Amino acid sequence: MKRIVALVLAAMMVLSLTSCQSAAPKDEKIELSFLVAEYSTKTGEYIQNVINKFQEKNPNVHVTLEIVGWDNLSTRVNTLVGAKQAPDMYAGGTATQFIPDNLVYKPEEILSKNLCDDFAKQFWDNNFTTEYNGVYQIPFLASVRALYYNKKIFNEVGIAEAPKTWKEVEEVCQKIKDFYKGDVYAWGVDGTTTEGQTVVAYYGWNNGGGYVDANDNYMLNDPKNVEAYEWVKSLIDKGYTNANPTIETRDDMQKLVVADKMAMLVTACFFPSLYPDADLGVAAIPYNDANVSASSTLGVQDCVCFFNGNAKAAEDSDAKKKAIADFMDFFYAPENYVGLMIQEGMIPATNSGVKELAVQKPEQAAYVDVLAGAKFYSRAKSNWQECSAGCCDVDQKVFTGAQSAKDALDELQALLTK
Repeated sequence: MKRIVALVLAAMMVLSLTSCQSAAPKDEKIELSFLVAEYSTKTGEYIQNVINKFQEKNPNVHVTLEIVGWDNLSTRVNTLVGAKQAPDMYAGGTATQFIPDNLVYKPEEILSKNLCDDFAKQFWDNNFTTEYNGVYQIPFLASVRALYYNKKIFNEVGIAEAPKTWKEVEEVCQKIKDFYKGDVYAWGVDGTTTEGQTVVAYYGWNNGGGYVDANDNYMLNDPKNVEAYEWVKSLIDKGYTNANPTIETRDDMQKLVVADKMAMLVTACFFPSLYPDADLGVAAIPYNDANVSASSTLGVQDCVCFFNGNAKAAEDSDAKKKAIADFMDFFYAPENYVGLMIQEGMIPATNSGVKELAVQKPEQAAYVDVLAGAKFYSRAKSNWQECSAGCCDVDQKVFTGAQSAKDALDELQALLTK
């Protein structure tokens, strides 16, 4: 009898739904959970406001929001999954580690077709995994990396423009070091466990190397990557960089740049929005013109995945799946989604969001063109997390002089391809 009643209620819900009505029958309370990475101190407040607006329109759906800092995000989600208390929606991380155990839905299994079709093709395709023949996560937001420089320092030293090649980087770094007698860092290097995986992107790609080859096979120990690591180590040894690249994070160095203590830093497009009063210049990431003919930049997308009943205490009802789909439609609607992108200095991952951003903040939308030619992490590989952590480990070994770049990258390659 209960099953019959549930089916009748579900049918009534489908027939009666409008954009302003509730996502569930009036006598059924649906609980959803949303775990999100903390991008700034305002992330939680903004998303909670969106949730509040959704709940006003859908009083029978309650969404519990949990905001977790990046340092604890992976531990938190793994703990919840291990306890079969996985969140319904998880934003910021990646689904790849959960695919082998069938713990996540494919987006098409739970989201509306309109939303799936709205995501920019380059983001959607980047989430396709050949190992499991499908897409198991959707893009949450995107950023693109560039070289930012302190205009005041450049003007004082007499540097007319940002360096374009590795040779020019060394020349500019020497000028800055000589002018300030070592009191100002010329170049920033992040070899920490939070951003250390970017070294292959910033320097490997710009030397002809990278994470994977044309066949999507790992190539971490490629000679071009080894040379890239050796070049970065040479910058450290010559005193051109921050004193402690293995412990000083991107956030630490962004503060140094705006405090006139560091001249150049490769970082994300949200940097200017964090310090709107800073006088910053922006340029392409320098490349080694002995091996490549143009600069490559890193496009980064954080993702949303949806845990299924295998990661929870019980299977999801059809009504709950519908509520998740409705909430995601509401969240990604341009009037709700784009404000978060502007606040966090990010780029929307939807076509409708890009159009709205161009209206509201065209200077931020300009990064969309840069992103169109960017390369992405190989996050669709099931052991990408292992690769990312391994790159950070290589940074620690190479930049401290504990191991040669070749030996460290050979070990990582062997680990990933065993």
